[in-house]
Amino acid sequence: MNGKTIGFILAALLMLSACRRIQRLDRPYADNPEMQEKVRKSFNLAIALPADMQSSKLGKDFFWLSNNAASGMKNVVIYRIRSCNTLPLSVERFCELRDSVMKINIKGEEDSMHVATVKASVKGRFYPKSRRCRYEGLWEMKGDAMGGPFVSDVYERLDRRGLIIAEGFLYAPETNEKNTLLSQLRAILGSINIINNGK
Repeated sequence: MNGKTIGFILAALLMLSACRRIQRLDRPYADNPEMQEKVRKSFNLAIALPADMQSSKLGKDFFWLSNNAASGMKNVVIYRIRSCNTLPLSVERFCELRDSVMKINIKGEEDSMHVATVKASVKGRFYPKSRRCRYEGLWEMKGDAMGGPFVSDVYERLDRRGLIIAEGFLYAPETNEKNTLLSQLRAILGSINIINNGK
């Protein structure tokens, strides 16, 4: 083996090592295969979920996953809306649909307390190439002093029989790292691949 060949092999190994390091930096967490499989079975949707998200609630057309942290609580919610709505949705219509699901599925300490959207804070954008809408704004707990930011992606089901909504929301009043935590939730949503949402 001559010097040029050895040099080429070393350069290739260094490049491969750098690529692996970049991949680790892009996803600084271990995957959560158990929760990912639950989502795939329930919604025919692939998503990269971090291992620290272990608390979950599975309901009819609804899945809630949380790291349940005392500081910097991150949540991911995925739900199916069976309706004739198509994209793009108006901000007002999105808020109506979101609130109807959250009121039933995410309650506070008492039944009268539930997650609601701060409608005046919501901004939406339609991405025609991916047939997706993204909405960002603030949520609050009705009847309690809780709230924070959220980001939500809305997809049309391939069978045109409703919508799939995936959302990350944050409760972190004690930290100034909200932008970092919210970026992590955006990255989770960015990993979504709808396998076949005609279920």
